[in-house]
Amino acid sequence: LSPAAEQGHVHCLQWLLERGADCYITDDQYISCSTVIYLLTIYISISKLDANNAKFFERHGVEGSTDSKEDLILSKAEKRNARIRAYRKIQELQHLLKIAYGNYRQLGGITEEEKKMKKEQRDVEKAVKELEAQLEFERVRREKLESQLDDYRAEISHLRERTGLRPWRLRDQQLRQR
Repeated sequence: LSPAAEQGHVHCLQWLLERGADCYITDDQYISCSTVIYLLTIYISISKLDANNAKFFERHGVEGSTDSKEDLILSKAEKRNARIRAYRKIQELQHLLKIAYGNYRQLGGITEEEKKMKKEQRDVEKAVKELEAQLEFERVRREKLESQLDDYRAEISHLRERTGLRPWRLRDQQLRQR
């Protein structure tokens, strides 16, 4: 357990503990894996504090740092050359990024853009299905209403025949009553 703890292999520790490993066993120096983990967390915390400390970067020259003002004073030619170098580096990195994306896709990886496109495609398909279902519902509803209208027309026709009234006779009777 101690070597896994020293290297920070949390998944190995979890696996060993799940299999019943005893975390209280000590090595020949009487150090248990829990002690190693404790000391490792202290070391990592201190190293992170050092990395966040501004004096750390002043003591250790950081490549590409713009902290010192004398690095910023450049002639026009130096600035132009630096821009050209930076632009070429950007082009080179873009080319390498395209190659890396191609390799990633060939190995079966899905990029964020592809994930977004697939999600949008699923959303569109879902919306289309919902609209088709709504359209089918409205079609059935329209057919029911048309059937109901046909039934009412047939009933009106039947009632007119039974009473002996014709539409033109009804209109004539209404005109005479006025």
